[in-house]
Amino acid sequence: MNRRFVNLLVNRLCAPRPAYRLHCIDPATLFYPTGSPQPADPAAINDSAPAPGRLPAPTISFDWPCKPHQSGWMDFMAFKNNIIAVDHEGRTLLYDTASRAVRAMPQTKKPNSRTISFTVGDGLYVMARENGSPPHSHYFQALIYGRPPGFLHPEDWHWRPLQQPDFDFPDNGDVPSNHKPGEAVNPYGFSAFTVYDDSQIWMSTVAAGIYSYNTVSGTWSKVHVSALPFRGRAEYVPEHGLWFGFSREDEQLCASDLAQARPVLQKVWEEPAPPERCSLMASHILPLGSGKLCVARLFQKTERGTLHPSGYTKAEHFAVLSGVEVFRAGNTGSLETIKHKSKRYSFGNDEVKLI
Repeated sequence: MNRRFVNLLVNRLCAPRPAYRLHCIDPATLFYPTGSPQPADPAAINDSAPAPGRLPAPTISFDWPCKPHQSGWMDFMAFKNNIIAVDHEGRTLLYDTASRAVRAMPQTKKPNSRTISFTVGDGLYVMARENGSPPHSHYFQALIYGRPPGFLHPEDWHWRPLQQPDFDFPDNGDVPSNHKPGEAVNPYGFSAFTVYDDSQIWMSTVAAGIYSYNTVSGTWSKVHVSALPFRGRAEYVPEHGLWFGFSREDEQLCASDLAQARPVLQKVWEEPAPPERCSLMASHILPLGSGKLCVARLFQKTERGTLHPSGYTKAEHFAVLSGVEVFRAGNTGSLETIKHKSKRYSFGNDEVKLI
């Protein structure tokens, strides 16, 4: 498989000194062996409850970056098969998941706790998210190996500031007519994003459409007035020449051809509704190669407490990981999926993040 691990970071909020524990799950455990007989009723498997999963032991723990009870944060980003960690002061670490080695990286001057990151070529491109209505800036930088411009130092990793996007939002504050009142997607925030043609970073907003950053020329351009049909990150699956992600309206697994003049959803696969009292917190899709995907969904389950029935609730966090295989039907050529295995990993009241 192209991806070695599904990386889950667990933060023990109730611990005297919180730490982020990294659990690396082998995605091959989500699939039946090659050549296994196909299920007689795939729909029955799609609707079945996930099996309990057992977390592997943590491979590393990232300590809280400041003294107990002091405010601070850490942000984590996937960089190929490795992990980049940045704290509130900009201190940066690289963790190599293969060798289990940690390396100190250059400090960034513009740390941000809410980022979107992309691996393009050998660089990590990081965009800061900003809340609220425009005008506001989205600081954009890249972690690149080479010689910094204007310096004679030997080649090494360094943070390089990049041109920020200049979104053309409506002057009167109106949003497009296709935005529904009360829709969860902020019309001025990043509704969807992806990598296109191995060299372009596409950022999409409901109010301004799709913008592209060319990592070769270092410039931004507008692609389309309409937004991408996804919510969050979309991933390219070369075996089918399509981008896979989650639909903007209801976060169902879907596919689209972004090479079309106006990208629209070509296929949507509906998932069963979440269990009672469970809220979907995040959805992720991880391409594994050979048409296989890991679909990860993070949930929060709330229950009314017994000590204070009038208002106290307790929350349980859990993740459901599913192995999904995408293929073309032999008789019609239509795009179809088979769900192999689903596993549920429970974390109690600890916070969990997939990277």
